[in-house]
Amino acid sequence: MKTPERTRRDGDLELNLTSMIDVIFLLLIFFVFTSDFKEPEKRMPTNLSLPGAIARDRVEPQERRDLDKVVARVFLAPGGRAIYSVNGERVANLAALESTLEALRELDPNVPVVIAPERDVPLESALDVYDVSRRVGLGRVQFAASAEALAR
Repeated sequence: MKTPERTRRDGDLELNLTSMIDVIFLLLIFFVFTSDFKEPEKRMPTNLSLPGAIARDRVEPQERRDLDKVVARVFLAPGGRAIYSVNGERVANLAALESTLEALRELDPNVPVVIAPERDVPLESALDVYDVSRRVGLGRVQFAASAEALAR
């Protein structure tokens, strides 16, 4: 009896592994060239001190630490002239107020300025402080309100 020959089927699948190996090597080369072998943790700023590291204390200037907000007060002198103070220090006039606010803006340009006029100060004097603050480049300018005004 004759054994049947194996006939080739039309749907046989041949895998060409050479092309797939080429693609794998290309991907491997791509990932090798684009990867970064440095440890990312060493490049990130941190306050942790590692064994053997020298401890360095960062000291910010006193002006920077105390600069949460700038309080500009406006008082009225007995002669009717406006008197200005910035964070408790009196300034002579609007030009001195402008130079003081400009120096504070150089320390922190985003510091909020709170204008706190006294009760008898004309609105014009408080708006002068507002104008000076905006002119030097301080964008966060607010007016303080008294507790009595808020209660009404």
